Amino acid sequence: MNLLRRLSIRVRLTIGAVVIAAVFFTGTAFVVRHQVESILENSSVMLLQSDSAPFQQDIAAGKGSTLDSPAQGQLIAIINPDGLVEESTFPIELQPQLGALASAGTDTQSVHTPAADYLVISRTVEADDGTWHVVTARNESASKISVDNLTRALTIGLIILTALFGFGSWLLASAALRPVSAMRRTAHELQGSASTELLPVGPARDELSALATTLNDLITQLRASADREKQLVSDASHELRTPLAILQTQLELAHLSTGDADALLLEIESAERTVKRLSGLAASLLELTRIEGMVGGDETAVGELSAELVDSIDRARIVAIGSGIVVDYDIEVLPADWADGWSAALSRYNFGRVLDNLLGNSIAAITAESVDSEVSGTVGADLAFINDPVHPALRLTVTDTGPGMSEEFLPQAFDRFTREDEARGGAGSVAGGAGLGLSIVSALMLSAGGTVTMTNRRPSGLSVVAEIPVSPIQREAV
Repeated sequence: MNLLRRLSIRVRLTIGAVVIAAVFFTGTAFVVRHQVESILENSSVMLLQSDSAPFQQDIAAGKGSTLDSPAQGQLIAIINPDGLVEESTFPIELQPQLGALASAGTDTQSVHTPAADYLVISRTVEADDGTWHVVTARNESASKISVDNLTRALTIGLIILTALFGFGSWLLASAALRPVSAMRRTAHELQGSASTELLPVGPARDELSALATTLNDLITQLRASADREKQLVSDASHELRTPLAILQTQLELAHLSTGDADALLLEIESAERTVKRLSGLAASLLELTRIEGMVGGDETAVGELSAELVDSIDRARIVAIGSGIVVDYDIEVLPADWADGWSAALSRYNFGRVLDNLLGNSIAAITAESVDSEVSGTVGADLAFINDPVHPALRLTVTDTGPGMSEEFLPQAFDRFTREDEARGGAGSVAGGAGLGLSIVSALMLSAGGTVTMTNRRPSGLSVVAEIPVSPIQREAV
């Protein structure tokens, strides 16, 4: 202790840092080794189960006498109800133990032999002619070698990292403490406060400056995320209040109608519709949250998106059957290499969701406008290709002859839980929705790096334009 007191603060900090680093890295090495062993064992178990599954299915189906031979490299033994081995690719050193392994239950067994170590799983299959046993094994020698190599690498890495950590602590201890302390004080003041202050960023363009900038970005994102969560909770609470109140009233009326079977049935059916609406709202909220958390999407060839447009038109025509609404589409002729040579960061399924939402909104708006008269109107979807050398894109345009929207509502049409009840309703109120359809469309476009805009047509109707960036598909040279 007296010796430590005689040393400088820098040395004491370095010694302490080295001790802590050694303990931490040692613990981490043990955890990593254990996790790798667990992963390797789980992988082996899954492979064994996969090897055994086809044979179990065939035996259960009564095909025990006509089983296929195991694939090359598979260690499988099949024992029939009479105790005879129907098929076996087990190595010689495991053959004497086959009976014991088959009757040992379904737990994973580790078998050690002079030649190798094996992982064994036994499964029983009940068939019409009795109980069969399917025993599968894997040679674990390679896994053991991998774990041993990992242990050596972790040991060497532990020594190197601890030495580097001590050297770095020696160099940085004195210079690093002052700005770190300043950031710590500011961070402490920010805890539990509504302040918009950020961590101080020093004038030097060093690692600490970069760390402070990164932490400030994180704080900004966390604050924005917290604000979005608060807004979501507020919007969801407001949106759920009415259907929950309606559901409570319907259930109360159902209690009062216990003596009238017809009235009770009507109340139950009404309550079921309310529950379906609540379920749809919850599903839409979860889907919107998932989409907003996505960064990009699956790359899909332009030709597939064109095919999805045709499928979506067919679905919309089915919805519009008997309504007098004409649903049509137009696809611009693709350039020679666009169909299979270019792609967008939007999956075919999500592109279909965009189309279904927009086409469904248009059909619902025309139907709602024609409540007291014969339903008629047109809905169209056009897909064009912007062959811009800098920003090539797909342009989807969905139009209708419905009532359109008020100019005041257009800027907030893509917000959550927004519906224009009087003029159009965004198909939300018409279809019993929660005003989330256009929000999902906007979120999908943003995740794909695209944009979506909405304008009124003259003399009536609405036009929605979505632009999706595309890029050449990178193919490996043959």
